[in-house]
Amino acid sequence: MQTFREFIDTKIGISDEEWELLESSMKINHYKKGEMISLKDDIWTDIIYINSGLIRSYIINDNGKDFTRQLYFNTNESDTANLFVIDYTSMLTQTPSNRGFEVLADSEVFVFSRENIYTLYDSYKKWEHIGRIMAESAYINMDTYYYGLLTRNAKERYVYLKKTMSGLIDDTPQYHIATYLGITPVSLSRIKKELNAI
Repeated sequence: MQTFREFIDTKIGISDEEWELLESSMKINHYKKGEMISLKDDIWTDIIYINSGLIRSYIINDNGKDFTRQLYFNTNESDTANLFVIDYTSMLTQTPSNRGFEVLADSEVFVFSRENIYTLYDSYKKWEHIGRIMAESAYINMDTYYYGLLTRNAKERYVYLKKTMSGLIDDTPQYHIATYLGITPVSLSRIKKELNAI
């Protein structure tokens, strides 16, 4: 698991004093499986770093059916992670979000309020750089997801997800996995049977 300090240090070195300033600007929240972090039409006012656990964002269609749009996780067992839980469009424009956010496994997160982030930006240029890194990380993960959705077939998408979410995917409801992959639960079951037979 990559700690937030490690994440920042790999991008831009910060002193202990700078870390203490950043740490004083965040709060630690613990969520239980099944809790909602945010609902559709809420306006985002925070940037959330997932320290441990699993969270999903989802959209609901006109028929009331929900589809998993993104999965957020941070684990040692994976060669990748999706660390920042946020609806950037809602936060930047201060308009209602079109997504909800649900906790799929007990999670620990670090929360930075929009107000605190902007105060840090104004106080020191380095914090603007860190904010940009967080935004770029969130964008890269979303872009990678959509690229895979458009260029891989369903089986390849599942194999990639199993690799990137090692240790978490088996605990994730299969309906959420299926909608995240853009397939039906029946198709997902078929793919898993095919792979188990190999």
